[in-house]
Amino acid sequence: MKQVKQATVFPVALLCIAALTSCADAPAAVTGAKDTVTIEMQLDEHYDDEDPFVNEKLFCVSEDVDALTARGTLEMDGQRGVLEVKNNKTHDVLWSGSWEGAIPSETFSVPLQDLKAADEYVVCFTGTGIRQADVTISFDDGAVQERETPRS
Repeated sequence: MKQVKQATVFPVALLCIAALTSCADAPAAVTGAKDTVTIEMQLDEHYDDEDPFVNEKLFCVSEDVDALTARGTLEMDGQRGVLEVKNNKTHDVLWSGSWEGAIPSETFSVPLQDLKAADEYVVCFTGTGIRQADVTISFDDGAVQERETPRS
């Protein structure tokens, strides 16, 4: 009887370990609703000495997604800001928006097509003469996960 329990517990334990480690490098930054993932960037004039500077956040999808529309908001005080969503491997730009001057608060849509689970994506903000910028991109699809490190 003891061998039967061990034979049952060992595969279940391995399955649990595999499930827990499969997304260990892809924690979702969940804000609000259960399936909403929000990527946030809060930058000020002390963020980086380079001008223009770049801030990037990675995300992936757990399954292929034909179409997805994210919601974005931007508040900015500076000369110019460019926000792009790109394939991190091919650097293909999937969506882009740009702003100049002081933007008190602007909401925008980010329509994305044909996202693949095998790929990794990056939200990239490039700022010139930025004194302050707050960028938020929210995905209401449970398949989206923010990543901390690039895939190897």
